[in-house]
Amino acid sequence: MTGARTGLFDYSFRAAGRTDAGKKRRNNQDEVLLLPELGFFAVSDGMGGLENGAQASEFVVRSVGPLMGAAAREFAASGDPEAAGRSFLGSVRLMSDSLYEAGNTPSHFPFGATFVGVWLLRDRAIFCCLGDSRGYCLPKRKKNLRQITDDHNMASLLVKTGKLTKAQAKNHPSGSRLTAFVGMPPPATPEVFSVETRPGDRIMLCSDGLYGPLEEDEVARALRSSRDPDRTCRRLVDMANDKGGPDNISVVHIAISA
Repeated sequence: MTGARTGLFDYSFRAAGRTDAGKKRRNNQDEVLLLPELGFFAVSDGMGGLENGAQASEFVVRSVGPLMGAAAREFAASGDPEAAGRSFLGSVRLMSDSLYEAGNTPSHFPFGATFVGVWLLRDRAIFCCLGDSRGYCLPKRKKNLRQITDDHNMASLLVKTGKLTKAQAKNHPSGSRLTAFVGMPPPATPEVFSVETRPGDRIMLCSDGLYGPLEEDEVARALRSSRDPDRTCRRLVDMANDKGGPDNISVVHIAISA
């Protein structure tokens, strides 16, 4: 897409998204949402082990847009980024609780998905996550990719308690056991993270089908390789497929400019 600017964010930006079934799955249960007019972007990964993972990720992208539209109107009136972060958190919690009430029970979970989103406000990027899809930032002139969100799975808990290293957790079986997700028993427990942004920064959202096969230094090089976010998304999907494409692949790339 061409450069975009909203009245809510201090800088212009270019953004693109891409999703692909990968090499091993017949169906694609991932969804990508691009709302540049709000400065809002999201990725949702339907939980493949559940009966209706695809329907769950579709529910996410259908419901979160109107919720964030209402949050944007509130922010336009208040101008308070901290309140906006709380509103973002509340919107994701409401979305998750609504999915649970619509189709899940304490003993049966046919619907479930991950969620990661980013909202560009003033000089901030506000991330919200529920599950193990990730948000990253690559600051201008920095070599290393920075993971902003936390993974809501058992492997992440084992890393936090010192029982696994980050490298060991990458391919550990406990990584597939989510501790939080869209459609979990209420109240849902999303997390919000806020980072300062500057022109030249790159932001990426992705599902585990992208970050699983690839190393962070490979991703960072791809993000730096082009000023065209769509070209970068296509390259990242191709790279994940070249590594076997073991899962559905989704990515959103946002390039911040002056």
